[in-house]
Formats: sequence, C-alpha cells, structure tokens
Amino acid sequence: MSRRILNGWKEISNHIERGVRTAQRWEALLGMPVHRPALKDRSAVVAFTDELDRWITRNGLDTLNANGEGRNESVARLHDNMNTLARHTAELESQTKALQQQLRRSLAIHRNHSASRTRIHAAASGRSTGAMLQFRPRNNSGRQLVFP
Repeated sequence: MSRRILNGWKEISNHIERGVRTAQRWEALLGMPVHRPALKDRSAVVAFTDELDRWITRNGLDTLNANGEGRNESVARLHDNMNTLARHTAELESQTKALQQQLRRSLAIHRNHSASRTRIHAAASGRSTGAMLQFRPRNNSGRQLVFP
C-alpha cells in the first residue's frame, strides 16, 4: 500500500468510491479517519489513502450489494442504536416529568402538614401565630401612632 494524501472531500469520496455526503456522514457517524490541519470542526480536510483503506477493511465497508451501492451493516446497526436511544430518551423524559409532578405534590402535602402542626402547636401554647409579629402603623404625618 502506498500512502497518498487526499485533499478535500471530493478526492476522499473518489478514493472510497462513494459520494461526498456519504464520506462526510461516515466521518461524523463512524469515525472515518480524516484530518483537519486548521484544527477546526468545519475546516478543510485531508486524508491518507492507507488509513482509509485500513479503516474500510476493518469496518467491512468495502462489500457491495447487487446494485453496486454500499451495504453497510455498521450504518444499519448505528441507525438501530440511534432509534433505540431516541426511544429511551423519550421514556426517560416522560418518567422525569411524572417524578417532578409527584415531587410537587409531596412538597405541597409536606407544607400543609407542617403549617397545620404549627397552628396546633401555637393553639396548644395559648398563642396565635399572628400575635408573634408586632406591628405599629404610622399615620400620614410620618410619626408613629402610640397605642396604650
């Protein structure tokens, strides 16, 4: 195997005998070895022919079906896994919402229970909860009114 440098998606797709979009998808989903010299997500890409050939052989992507199109069991497996992941995520979201509603109800019950215990305790001690706060209103002149 000789090592050649492929510059850009067009040369890479010609080497792997697939379309540009397929090459980009394989890079994103399956980890096809391409390099970005600018170290940015959307910069120009280069690839080495020997790395691509090894990767294709290792992943079984070089098998063709009767139409000459790539039949890729890895992509089909990945698609199934993504669907399963999406389904599980939706289930988790639904369960999370149900748990949040349960928690809200439990907190409301707890607050009501605590408030009723406070009222019972205050009534048993002979005080009302309103008597705990002292409030002296002011008149319009700004002076405090004094009550005997």
